Amino acid sequence: MRDIRFFFEGFRFLKPEQKKFIRENQIFINLLLFLSSMFEYEGFAEEINTDFIEFYNIMSPRAACGVFLNKKTKKEVLGYATDGGMLDDYGIPSMFNINTLGMSHAERLVDGVNAAICWNNKTHTSDMIQLSRYTELFNLVDTAQKCLIRYARLFPVFEVEDEKTKQQIQEALKNADNGEPFTYVSKGLSKIGNDGEPAMKVLKLGDISAIDKIQYLSTYHNDLLRRFFTMYGMSYSQSMKQAQQSIEEIHSDMNVSWIIPNDRLKERQKFVDKYNKVFKHNATVRYSDAWLKAYNKFLNEMEGGKENDEEVEY
Repeated sequence: MRDIRFFFEGFRFLKPEQKKFIRENQIFINLLLFLSSMFEYEGFAEEINTDFIEFYNIMSPRAACGVFLNKKTKKEVLGYATDGGMLDDYGIPSMFNINTLGMSHAERLVDGVNAAICWNNKTHTSDMIQLSRYTELFNLVDTAQKCLIRYARLFPVFEVEDEKTKQQIQEALKNADNGEPFTYVSKGLSKIGNDGEPAMKVLKLGDISAIDKIQYLSTYHNDLLRRFFTMYGMSYSQSMKQAQQSIEEIHSDMNVSWIIPNDRLKERQKFVDKYNKVFKHNATVRYSDAWLKAYNKFLNEMEGGKENDEEVEY
């Protein structure tokens, strides 16, 4: 507990730009963890960390990773793939270089011959743009909420004419924080100034009526989550009441939401087939439990959903 408090206290003393970087980084990591959990791999060599298949595909410039055999150690190595030769008629490299974060690499490897290459999707593009875009949007919403919460607080500023009144105000505020009553000498806070005005004036900063605007930011935050999750096949239910949609409309949305996940799965299945051929394994890839459950639910609803066109909440 003491160590946790140490890091929390340290965060308080960071510069604003440093705090902003940490917050954005945490948002990015959460989105990355969500997306990288889409698939599960089995049957790969023990030395292969299959988590990095997703990390490399999602974030590497070529949106591709690959496996090769290290001739010295006789072990299989997973790394991110880059161009290693001439391009074919479709702009796809005929050979690849595979590099690791540990600085080991192999050059001029041929996919399906002495290496197995995995593309992130059929367009050979990473998800970094989407992750970065939504990270920025979520951070903007969080910043707007923080600013609005501060502005919506009714924060009084006291102007006094003497030090004694100042001390009494401070003691009263301290007691108020602790829920304790406070008493004072009548010649203090209620003292009349020389010009006939009270010795204390109150300036009210903020506008408590702005608190209802936070509701709209919260709704927009949920909308962003729904857009991001739906793009990758996962439905997201909001606590606020949504517009009425027919089952047919819902099924149409669900059809679209599974295009990208199925395309990503197909590319990984191609990769596993090549991996098994080159390295003589029986590896497999499938949707992880969360995605598999959602996909099976989608298929079941598509089979029976067209029989009923009643209005439902979505």
